[in-house]
Amino acid sequence: MLAKLLKYDFKSMFKMFLPLWGVLLVVSAVNRLFTGAGLDAEGGLGLVNSLMVLLYILLIVAVMVVTIVIIIARFYQGLLKDEGYLMFTIPVHTWQLITSKLISALVISLLSSLAALASVFIIASFPGMWDVLGQAMKVASREVPNFVPLVILMVISFFVGLICSISQVYAAMALGHLASSHRVGFAVLAFIVLNMAWSTVGTVIGLFGYPDLTNSLITITGTDAYLNVEGFSNLMLTSVAWGLAINLVRCVVHFVLVNYILSRRLNLE
Repeated sequence: MLAKLLKYDFKSMFKMFLPLWGVLLVVSAVNRLFTGAGLDAEGGLGLVNSLMVLLYILLIVAVMVVTIVIIIARFYQGLLKDEGYLMFTIPVHTWQLITSKLISALVISLLSSLAALASVFIIASFPGMWDVLGQAMKVASREVPNFVPLVILMVISFFVGLICSISQVYAAMALGHLASSHRVGFAVLAFIVLNMAWSTVGTVIGLFGYPDLTNSLITITGTDAYLNVEGFSNLMLTSVAWGLAINLVRCVVHFVLVNYILSRRLNLE
C-alpha cells in the first residue's frame, strides 16, 4: 500500500516539476551558448544575454521556492485539510501516510537540487573540467587524512539533514493543528520553538563533545605555528559525526510526534 501512496504522490508532484526542471536546464544551455560564443560582448545580444542570466536566476529561485511550497502544501492539504477525510479512510496505517509524504518530499527536494546543480555545471563547464575535478579529488584524498570517510559521512549527513528538515516542518504543522484557531500561526511558532530547542541541544553538545579547537587546528613547534591538517580533518569528522547523530535523533522525534498527533489527536474540523 505504501507503494501505491508513493505512486499517487509522485504522479501529482512530477506534473508540476518536470516542466520546471526542463525549462531550467534549457535556459542554462542557452546561457552557456551565449557565454561560450562570446555574444555577451556585442551590444544588442549583450542585452539578450543579460536577460537570459536574469531569467536563469529567477528560475533557480522559483525551483527552490516551489519545492518548499509544494512540500508544505502536499502535507497540509493531504493530511490536515479536507483531503484528509479521504486519506484517513484508506485502510493504511498513519505512519504509511506520513512516510509516503516524507519520501516523496525527499525525492523531489533531491531532484530539484540536482537540477540546480546540473544547471550550474552546464553554465560553468569548460574543456577538461572533469579532468581538473578528478585531479583535485586525487590530491585531496592523498593529502587530507580521513578524506574518503569524511566525504561519505558528509553525504549521509546531507541526506539525513534533509529528511530532518522536512520532518521538522511536518512536526510543526501537526503541532499547530492542535490549536483550535490560528493554526498556521501556531505552526510557525512551533517551528521556531523546535528550531531553537534543537539549536540549544547542538550548542550544548558542541561545548562538551568537540575537541579543543586550538590544539586541533594549530600545531606549535618552538616559535613556529602551522595548520594541523590531520587535526582539522579529525575535527571535521567529529563535527559531522555529532551532527549526524543529532539529526538522526531529531528525525525519530519528529516522526514519532507527527504519527502520535495524526493517530490520536487529529481534528480535521
